[in-house]
Amino acid sequence: MCGAPPLEAVLPSLIEFLNGTVFVAHNASFDFRFLNHDLERLGYPVLPGPPVCTARLARRVLAEDVPNVQLGTVAQFLRSAVSPTHRALPDAEACAEVLHGLLDLGGRLGIETLGDLHGAVRARGHPHAAKIRLTDHLPHAPGVYVFRRPGGEAGPGEVLYVGKSKDIRTRVRAYFHGDDRRKIHNLLAEAGAVEAHPCNTDLEALVLEARLIHRHAPRYNRRGKGWRRGVYLKLDLEEAWPRLKVVRRAKGRGSYLGPFASSRRARLVKEGLEDVFAIRRCTTAMGRTTRFEPCALADLGRCAAPCDGRIDLERYEGLVRSLQHALSSPGGLLAALEARMERLASQERFEEAAEVRDRVDALVTALDRARNERWLIGAGRLEVAIDSHRVRFSSGALVRRGDEPGYSLPVPLDAADEVRAALAGLRAPDVRVVAAERAPAEPVDAGSSLARLRARLDAARR
Repeated sequence: MCGAPPLEAVLPSLIEFLNGTVFVAHNASFDFRFLNHDLERLGYPVLPGPPVCTARLARRVLAEDVPNVQLGTVAQFLRSAVSPTHRALPDAEACAEVLHGLLDLGGRLGIETLGDLHGAVRARGHPHAAKIRLTDHLPHAPGVYVFRRPGGEAGPGEVLYVGKSKDIRTRVRAYFHGDDRRKIHNLLAEAGAVEAHPCNTDLEALVLEARLIHRHAPRYNRRGKGWRRGVYLKLDLEEAWPRLKVVRRAKGRGSYLGPFASSRRARLVKEGLEDVFAIRRCTTAMGRTTRFEPCALADLGRCAAPCDGRIDLERYEGLVRSLQHALSSPGGLLAALEARMERLASQERFEEAAEVRDRVDALVTALDRARNERWLIGAGRLEVAIDSHRVRFSSGALVRRGDEPGYSLPVPLDAADEVRAALAGLRAPDVRVVAAERAPAEPVDAGSSLARLRARLDAARR
């Protein structure tokens, strides 16, 4: 404009004026990009984003009430005292009044904070936006939230999804702010209620989430449903000549590892143990006096071959006891497998070395988890402090109502996810044990070997 001061003259005062404010404009990205371009060109720091666009906000709030979201149309609909005239000051004043009017209307969509406002501006218009009223009662607190289908006289509706957040209200409202994933669209289409389960700590929320997912098996939760595929590795002591088995249930006399998330992981551990201990592998039922032709493994020295009498019952029982001891004190076992892996690699038998590495990885994971589960469940009544809050466990089960019976070893399949969530939460640096029925302790033996092998395997994966 003729007679207007140059940009270089007005930018310093504009920067001072904008300091600490939120940039608002109609079609804001246009003005925001131009202004930041000139600021950068002249050596000034650019304005932090994101800007608030009243055009986008109007599209979110007034989608069905106005034919378009031009500034004049929206200002007229909101009965602004100032009409835009394509001049700087009147347009700025009209934009300010439009913003105030949109914020008043935005309360019905849950837009109450600057974070809500930015979320609404980013939204593309959600077909289920009106359902945000379901979140009106949710607290700004950490915990677990549950989406349900509409209930009826029979009680609450089916649980559709369980999640956790450090701020339940903000997290749930985010689903309505333009998340265009098909899964979210379908979830919101079915939802008729959202309930909150506030928790004082992230540890409680983590465990409660796992518990509710297991209890309700929500259709929209991916994880938490695989526990039915879990298996155990059992050293079956009920057989005359004990052997290792992959089993679906932990029942009968024996030593157990697991549960494993898949049969493949259990078989890897089984093969790793059989690499070191020449325990029989055949599935043929054997009594104490059963005899038959041995397999090739016997001639290779990889099976003690009780089938043809090469080993008597007393020595075989000693072999079984050695295997049981290795499961509880695995230092020698891990050293033997690591040495075998290194020997194969040095001989450039890399495929075989990789097989042994996978077995070691599965075994280290299983042993480490078993040690952790043993100290948590073995502690009985356990109380930990996180800041000023106390969290209680009863034999590995989070105490919420006070009647939780706790778990036994091996961990039941249906409790595996909850116990693992508890162990993950208890590893946080701010967790302190303040009381325990029995002092929680992890065996010292092989602890350093497990940690070293775990670090080595993790580094190899990276």
